[in-house]
Amino acid sequence: MSTFSFHTFMFPFQWRIRDFDDRPFSEQINLNNIQYNCSPHWDRITAIANEKENDDLYNERNYFYEFVHPALYDDGSPKTLIRHFERREPKHGSVTYTIVCGNSQKEYVLNVTSINLNLYSTGVGVLTIYLENNRYPSFEDVLAINQYGRRVFPAFIGDVNVRTELAHRIGFDGLDGVYSEDFCRYTNQAKSNTPASFIPKMVHEVAGNVRMQPVIDDRMFVLCWCKNDELTRAFETNYEDFILHNEDWYKFVFVDKHDSLSCQNDAMRQTLIRQATYERWQKNCSLYGVSRYSMVFLTNSATDIYAPFLFPYFETEYARMAELVLMQRATVLRFSSEVTKISNMEDRKGFGTRVSSLYKEYIRFENQIYFREISAQDQGIEMYQKLYDAMNLEKQVEKLDEEIEELYNYVSLREDRRTNRTMSLLTWITTIFLPVTLITGFFSMGGYAFGGDTKGVHLFVQVVILIVFSLIVITTIFTIYKKKIK
Repeated sequence: MSTFSFHTFMFPFQWRIRDFDDRPFSEQINLNNIQYNCSPHWDRITAIANEKENDDLYNERNYFYEFVHPALYDDGSPKTLIRHFERREPKHGSVTYTIVCGNSQKEYVLNVTSINLNLYSTGVGVLTIYLENNRYPSFEDVLAINQYGRRVFPAFIGDVNVRTELAHRIGFDGLDGVYSEDFCRYTNQAKSNTPASFIPKMVHEVAGNVRMQPVIDDRMFVLCWCKNDELTRAFETNYEDFILHNEDWYKFVFVDKHDSLSCQNDAMRQTLIRQATYERWQKNCSLYGVSRYSMVFLTNSATDIYAPFLFPYFETEYARMAELVLMQRATVLRFSSEVTKISNMEDRKGFGTRVSSLYKEYIRFENQIYFREISAQDQGIEMYQKLYDAMNLEKQVEKLDEEIEELYNYVSLREDRRTNRTMSLLTWITTIFLPVTLITGFFSMGGYAFGGDTKGVHLFVQVVILIVFSLIVITTIFTIYKKKIK
């Protein structure tokens, strides 16, 4: 059967180990502290299963710089930056993802080619669903699949009844268990940002002692390539007119429905679509788009013959690239959350340890995970920059850097004050005992100075020492007390 489009939904989230909130940050995000379940539905994959995967991995490893590999691949070691899990059923049987659209009740059934879960050593994870469409050729159907298939909880409570943005139902058939959501359980009393029930269910099947929180709003990130000869002819022959006036391309890039636009100003829409479009291969009937919620690829049916490598590249290299950027953004938010939590600590015991641990992990993030460039390929450099800009990563990292620097400086200032207080105390102790030592040393020679019976002299010396010592202690205590009041 011919494939009309391919859809990948990515759900990035933060994970937190239960009962670890008061521990240093390094312990909170340590993958070895997660209690992994021996689930019959998931396998941890660290090795290549077959020749095709070996070919794909060879291409990927050559595409990305070697220093990026640890952030992309699970090496199976205790110090790995990523743990990679794959669902078993799609590999051995037929699994489908069903989307029943809003009020229209139109049903879309797509083949599930893979379900993956990646947990990263920065306290974040990504659940990814790979879908193949070989039943619905129209562009309107492709837009509907992206729009309704990615929504995982109601953005506003009224949509539970109206269903203008939300699907009537989404879920899997062919998995061992119930993995479906009709969103009827959501009320205005429900906890906010709670994703469709099958998402935490899948995560907890692998990691039993974690809590999860979404890092984007009510939708998943979408990667989608689509074949459409009519649209490709339009942008191949008259690109400027296509960019300025073709609303379908805008809807595809910004994941709008076929009958609506999320931007109702022509000038703004044209600016946004120009920024989001990657036109390097426009004359070859290939157009890419990148937005905050999507990475898309529009081409024609002839690509199967003339450039078949473009499709697997989009599903592998570009999918890795998109997940890496999503993970980086989620990590920045995870670090910001920890900065806020530490700043609001009422009990300052252990404050310095918490900040030092956070600072250590932030340095590791900047050195091993946050990359300005990940490939020597021109297209890889340009596409990564598109994603990087769409997620506004540079400004977010700059702001996080300032927050952590301020927190670290505050801790350094506290340590300096503590050191100064200690030195001050030692100085006062020295001040107290030095005169006593001198007086005692002087009068200890009294027997030689006065000759004869020195019993009375010694008694006099003891009284003088006691009086002098008492005066010094009283003066010192009074001085310290006055300083504390000021």
